[in-house]
Amino acid sequence: MNRPITRPLAHPVRWGGLFLLALFSLLLSGCNSMRIIESQVQTSTQWPTSATAQTAVPAKAFFRLDRLPADVNNLQAGWAEVELEAALAPLGWTRNDTQAQYTIWIGVRAAEFIADPWGRPVRGPWVNRFNMSIGTGYRPHGVGWGLGMSTGMRAGFPPPSGYAQEVSIIIRDLQTSNVVYQTKALHEGPWSDHPNIWRPMISAALQGFPNPSVLNRRVDTTIAR
Repeated sequence: MNRPITRPLAHPVRWGGLFLLALFSLLLSGCNSMRIIESQVQTSTQWPTSATAQTAVPAKAFFRLDRLPADVNNLQAGWAEVELEAALAPLGWTRNDTQAQYTIWIGVRAAEFIADPWGRPVRGPWVNRFNMSIGTGYRPHGVGWGLGMSTGMRAGFPPPSGYAQEVSIIIRDLQTSNVVYQTKALHEGPWSDHPNIWRPMISAALQGFPNPSVLNRRVDTTIAR
């Protein structure tokens, strides 16, 4: 009578290893659900410095919004103004159209561009090659030469699309009509959900407001995918 042969497990379950593997997978999935928005920010300040002028760097102020004629019926401009008010409120700047000391204009825009996998711009899908060769042929007393041209499609075409987003903010003193604060944030990446990208860029453009210690800087913001 044959009896079933039972053997101990050759590789006992290692619960510690499985736990670490599950933890690593969880952390990896968490990282994949986030993205970093890199904003290149350029700021210029011209706050008044004379004794008779307003405070050089006002901690609190009232402002009203300024809009270009082309943006009067622009829903995108209206969205940006709402986001700007929310970003300025914690900084002590409040919208008050009747007692405003400053006007603020905000502009947002986006453009699509074509890039290769390394982010370099691609001029076109076609690559032209020009080949010329000179050498001896099979004839015992002769010279052979060749001239040719080949045309083919660039490997990896069509290339991926990239998007450039920009946020610009200009503040003017109502007493003098002079620009006292100007800042711009630029970002390039694969993301096409522009409002979700513009929102952290507005905060990045206002980093250190109203008198940032570093005028040209990079600001990284982590947001959800």
